[in-house]
Amino acid sequence: MSDTYSQGCPIAIALDVIGDRWMLLLLRDLAHAPMRFTDLQAINPKISPNLLSKRLRQLQDGGLAAKRELPPPAAATVYKLRPEARDAVLPVLNALGRFGAHLFQAAPAAPVDALLEQMRRNGHWVLAKGIDLEAAFRFKLHPHDFGLTVGPTVFEPTRQPPERPTATIESDTVTVTRLFNAGLTLGEAEGQGRLRITGDRTAATTLLDRLSLGPLLP
Repeated sequence: MSDTYSQGCPIAIALDVIGDRWMLLLLRDLAHAPMRFTDLQAINPKISPNLLSKRLRQLQDGGLAAKRELPPPAAATVYKLRPEARDAVLPVLNALGRFGAHLFQAAPAAPVDALLEQMRRNGHWVLAKGIDLEAAFRFKLHPHDFGLTVGPTVFEPTRQPPERPTATIESDTVTVTRLFNAGLTLGEAEGQGRLRITGDRTAATTLLDRLSLGPLLP
């Protein structure tokens, strides 16, 4: 590797493989579920197709990811993390998520349109994992209040919350960031009074589980 750090330090060795731009975000996506090239592109729209191809080859060459063909009716090519690679990188991603949530605490609230766009990107994780319910959710994430329609092939956030939601999830962006990406469990979030579910709890926890990088329940 021509651009190696050439150090025996394990941190430097790790960065030789995953230190390039976009690598950690692709590891985040593949840690959720096997993903198609088009899904990875949709979640990360600023990466060019050529660079995405290069990064995926690097992950495969580094022994972290593999490519496989899904059987019919999907008949699609997906990229997936090897189980041992996912187990090793998940604590790293969770630690970065906790650091990101810390930075969020000092940042002004994002406009609702930016939040809805990020939710649409996160929807690729939900659909890749599979969700066998049809529901309309209300998210009250201070200071925003918006809706989310979910089905086996549908994940669409909307500015207008539903009049009769299947369930309502009340929290804040820092808490849901920690829940989705930093290893916070649902029990911890509710126990701290930072998240509240009303309505169909099973539907709500199913959705939150699909959005979360790690185990939602202890």
